[in-house]
Amino acid sequence: MNELKYIVCSLLLLLACGTLTSQTTIRVLNINTRMSGQMAGYNAAPFADYIEQYNPDFVMLQEIDYKTARNGFRDFTTELAAETGYFSAFGRAIAYSQGEYGVAILSKYPIEKISNTQLTGNASEMKEMRTVLFIDVILPDTGEKVRMAVTHLDHSTDGVRQSMVQQLNVAIGTSLPTLLAGDFNAFPSETAISTGMASWKRVCNNFATFPASNPASKIDYIFAKPTDKWNVKSYQVLSNSAAITDHCAMLAEVELQ
Repeated sequence: MNELKYIVCSLLLLLACGTLTSQTTIRVLNINTRMSGQMAGYNAAPFADYIEQYNPDFVMLQEIDYKTARNGFRDFTTELAAETGYFSAFGRAIAYSQGEYGVAILSKYPIEKISNTQLTGNASEMKEMRTVLFIDVILPDTGEKVRMAVTHLDHSTDGVRQSMVQQLNVAIGTSLPTLLAGDFNAFPSETAISTGMASWKRVCNNFATFPASNPASKIDYIFAKPTDKWNVKSYQVLSNSAAITDHCAMLAEVELQ
């Protein structure tokens, strides 16, 4: 009888330890779409085909048009979501070409919350206002809530980008485990990255991401916080995106611990 109790207690302990150390793996794909699909004739289908081969949980998208004259007044985000079967959110940065221009996120899982915050900098230096978009999602396997964020910073100066990074850090907050991806238009040595993103875990490496046809500059990033909640399982700069965009896509697999 004592031996049976020992076995039962041991099994319960193992189950408890398994619960305490459980991990959730998340696959994130980042794509700058180059003028909302200009290289693909503003068609969402080639992007859907590209996304589906990697089966990501979340897709972070930059340079997205919403019903602009440039893209034939198409809702690119919704079309791409319909093609892939994902949930979606669009974040407006500026009014553009009779429509809107910004960033977007695709999610395999239902979205609980959407937040979009415009980012500004020194008016005399800033070329365009930008934005940070985030969604909150409850992961189905563990029931844990996470925050997924995307941004595309202005291409003017490091000072403007540093100001935008400070604003996005406030907007995203620290209440939830968060992944942030996007086109920062900044080299790793710039203040916006080296100082502004110092509190984040670097998921990506410093391999060049632009241009896709012959990468020479590192300007696209994936970050995570808090730093002790995330383990990077793999990261790749994908060089096979040159047919649809001028940026290399990035694919990361991370564990939420």
